[in-house]
Amino acid sequence: MKRTVITLFLLAAVAGLIFWIWSMLSTPINFEKHFAERSNAVIEKEHHIVKLVQAYRDSNKDKKFTTNWDELIDFALNGTMEYRSQIYDENNLKNAEILAELRKDKNWKNERVVRVAARDTIFDDDFGVCRLTEEQIRDLRYIPFTHNAEEFELDTLTYEVGSYRTHLIRCHAPFVKFIDTDTYNQEFWNELNDRFEYFINHQEANEDLKKMKADGLKATVTRNPKYMIGEAFPIPMDVEFFGITFGSLEEPTNEAGNWEGSAN
Repeated sequence: MKRTVITLFLLAAVAGLIFWIWSMLSTPINFEKHFAERSNAVIEKEHHIVKLVQAYRDSNKDKKFTTNWDELIDFALNGTMEYRSQIYDENNLKNAEILAELRKDKNWKNERVVRVAARDTIFDDDFGVCRLTEEQIRDLRYIPFTHNAEEFELDTLTYEVGSYRTHLIRCHAPFVKFIDTDTYNQEFWNELNDRFEYFINHQEANEDLKKMKADGLKATVTRNPKYMIGEAFPIPMDVEFFGITFGSLEEPTNEAGNWEGSAN
């Protein structure tokens, strides 16, 4: 009888040990899958946002972005976009006589103007059909997995150097908003720590960066007041600094707002 009890006890202990080892191995794997799936959903949504904010900018005479989500959604659902093209190809010599005759009317322009619904152009597929429903368009402002409680952060500024001027925009979704930090608390902080160290090691060294490196991640992001990152548009180095970001307010590489997706 005693032998049976001991045997059962040992089997239970072995089973418990196996389960513990399995959980130790499976949790990081499950987190990687969880992190990738949720990040990809955010990136997919931000791709639609990129198209929307660019279309909004291009449809306005001042060529400025907006950070007003109500304006963006209204434009996506009810706005129109203008396309211009030549009626007669100016490079085709056969059209020279026709153009010369038509231009006798000083009000005539060799231009065809077409207006189309914004939603049918911004979100269309290869067949010109809108891929998003009205509900999906209205929900573009919300970060996935937040039950429509958290919006994508939009920031914009005008960049000027001499006579050169351009308008920039940044769209950001913090990891802490859409990653399940209750289930994967330690794994989440491990991920942020890796990104923190990568960020620190790939920036030009200054006193603040040296202090942040010495303090470590948690001390840095909980510091009050926060360390500020950037010159044109300083951003606090807190836990929400890390996330999925499209656009840059520090590097005006093109008029589109430097729309290159990245994860801080």
